[in-house]
Amino acid sequence: MTTDRPAGVTAIIALCAILALASLAIALLIVAGRIPLSSGSFLLGGGLEQLGPAAFLIYAAILLMLALALWKRWRWARQATIAVAFAGIALAGPAISSAVMDSRLFAIAREGLQIIVRVLIVFYLSQEPVKDWFAQ
Repeated sequence: MTTDRPAGVTAIIALCAILALASLAIALLIVAGRIPLSSGSFLLGGGLEQLGPAAFLIYAAILLMLALALWKRWRWARQATIAVAFAGIALAGPAISSAVMDSRLFAIAREGLQIIVRVLIVFYLSQEPVKDWFAQ
């Protein structure tokens, strides 16, 4: 088994970092009074954005910690990333259901894309070569 980081893991690290920065930016804009809490609902889902900027900061911290852990190849990082992806899938359920009921095509596409990406992350991190790479 090679010690080179798989390209998929690198892509997941980049995605975590990008989402963490977006979450941090939304938290700062909410604190500054530039945007309403609901502007970040696409990131957190499940109504968690109503908890205020702290929810966005916590989400950003979790994603940055996952990105760092995946980068450093910590054994628990793969399972934690899978758990966060599963939670995201569960939290996207009410949003996509509401979007379908209201026939909001953009929201359906946005939530559907999030679900697809999260399922792909779970699938990719569950593959034997990736499991073996983290087990070394």
